[in-house]
Amino acid sequence: MRMAKGRKEDDAVKTQPKKPVVQIALESQVEELNRSIEKLEASRNNYAFLYDFAPVGYFTFDRDGCICAVNQTGAALLGVECDDLIGQPFEHYIAYDDCFVFAGFIRKVFASPRKETCRLQLVKGDPQPLYVRIEALVAESGQECLAVLVDISEKKRSEQALSESEYNLAKAQEMTHVGSWSFDPKTEEVRASAELLQILRLRPEETTHEAFASVVHPEDHDNVMAHLRLGIDHGKSYEIEHRLLFDDGTLRWVYSTIEPSINSAGQVVKLYGTTQDITQRKQAEVELCNKTNELQAIFDSIGDGIVVYDHSGSIQHHNLISPQLFPTETLQGKTCRDVFHSSVPSLPLVCPVERALKGERVDTSLIVESEGQENRHLDITATPIKDGHGEKNRVLVFFRDVTEKRLQELHLIQTEKMSSVGVLATGIAHEINNPLTSVAGFAEALQRRFRDQPALKEDARLKDFPHYLEVIVRESYRCKGIIDPLLSFGRKSNGIAVKVDINMALGEVLELLRYQPGYQQVRVVSNLKPDLPRVLGDPSGLRQVFMNLLVNAYQAFDGPGFVEITTETTDNAMVAVTIRDNGRGMAKNIRERIWEPFFTTKEVGKGVGLGLALTYNTVKRCGGEIRLESQVGEGSKFTVLLPVWQG
Repeated sequence: MRMAKGRKEDDAVKTQPKKPVVQIALESQVEELNRSIEKLEASRNNYAFLYDFAPVGYFTFDRDGCICAVNQTGAALLGVECDDLIGQPFEHYIAYDDCFVFAGFIRKVFASPRKETCRLQLVKGDPQPLYVRIEALVAESGQECLAVLVDISEKKRSEQALSESEYNLAKAQEMTHVGSWSFDPKTEEVRASAELLQILRLRPEETTHEAFASVVHPEDHDNVMAHLRLGIDHGKSYEIEHRLLFDDGTLRWVYSTIEPSINSAGQVVKLYGTTQDITQRKQAEVELCNKTNELQAIFDSIGDGIVVYDHSGSIQHHNLISPQLFPTETLQGKTCRDVFHSSVPSLPLVCPVERALKGERVDTSLIVESEGQENRHLDITATPIKDGHGEKNRVLVFFRDVTEKRLQELHLIQTEKMSSVGVLATGIAHEINNPLTSVAGFAEALQRRFRDQPALKEDARLKDFPHYLEVIVRESYRCKGIIDPLLSFGRKSNGIAVKVDINMALGEVLELLRYQPGYQQVRVVSNLKPDLPRVLGDPSGLRQVFMNLLVNAYQAFDGPGFVEITTETTDNAMVAVTIRDNGRGMAKNIRERIWEPFFTTKEVGKGVGLGLALTYNTVKRCGGEIRLESQVGEGSKFTVLLPVWQG
């Protein structure tokens, strides 16, 4: 049955008419065309997809700048649906300031066969501004142009940030006088900031390694190049200060810091550096150094010891005098305890430094006892020094050695006592002088009675009276001879220069000294020239001068001695009084200070150091001069020259 059916079908095929060849060819072409259409449609769909969802916006504009076509990305850039954009002027979506830019851009596109480009800021609801770059080319029809919009907002913001950063950097460099630069060791290319070129006084076209090196001071050139080579060859960071010398002779100081950039192979690929103009700082340093040296010189020249204590009571600074007063106690780092309370850690109520640290100014005194030496008396002044915040005080302490002043005060007290005794002695002498005159007068009267009445001598009871009366008269006049020079010496001077008999003044002084105990062992030789012309001077003052010189001569001996007094005239109308002794003599350092007030080599209580100073001043007031010749062990010679009276 199956075989019969198969044969029937084959017979049916054989009985169908055959298609023409042309028809077959056409059907084949139709099938090929359909397949091409399918591929084209698929391709169109692909391109449409790429067009709509490309990462850039595609726009078609007419000559008026209206939107003819736009893809999805372009619509998204504007924040509007595609259908709503068709026919809309593009300038509605542009920031106001850029509308004129776009209008000019459209005219330029339609007028040029080339691709044109511009940048615009778009208006969008987003607070962040949107920047795009438009590239457009006119279509073949000439009525439309095809444009591509690229979002460059991030790039624009980066450029703005970079621009602001560069501006801020330039301003910062300008304000701080710091320039930046980089150097490529292989190409020797140098990049420099504007501030650096200004510092180096170079033009932009002079940004070369050679130009930089040419302004380095010749004395600093080798050092600068050596450091640069160190950075290039070994990748070492360094800092350096050096000078610049310009053609007009101007000298500037700069400070540079250099950092190398090293690749993975350890090679230096670039040097980065900053250079700062530090001329003003250098000048300020020099001025500060000069001022510091000046203040230090003043600090050290002060005759008092000065010590600065910090807030903890430790020594920060001291001048040159302080170690002379306290050799070990005023060393750096020592505390106030070492000077003021060595046995007690703290005495806040007594220690001047601790009191001054609390803000109190302290004036006190200190007696320094040294073994084998005389005690020293110091006046202490401690003053607080407040810091800028008023929190941590320091203390400035003055140590003034007033030992000599204390001795002078004691000497002055002794002088006052002696002056009082002298006044008292003069008064007593004056009071005694009158009774002595009476005693001598009555004794002389009795002697006259014995002479006038011889019978009295025959009285056995009165036989010794003439001898007694003679002794009374003699001793009375002897006392009067002692008292008269004392009264004359103690007479107050009126300071008026008059005629003075030098020999008489010397005689009165010698008469006074002759009766002083201990002077009897000194042999005095007087060579007083007779008929000596009178001199111009103060009688009382000159007696004091000769008294001082003779007392000084008498005190130059430890035992018996010899003093020679000579008066004579000189060729230049002067009278010379020479007092020479063979005592101990004086060394050079003593001779240089012998005329200073309060200078004395005597023990306390035996002299105040005013005698020779007053002597010098008195002679000068009389228009004369006084000279000293002395050698140790050979005695001394004082020569007083006084002008002759010309009346």
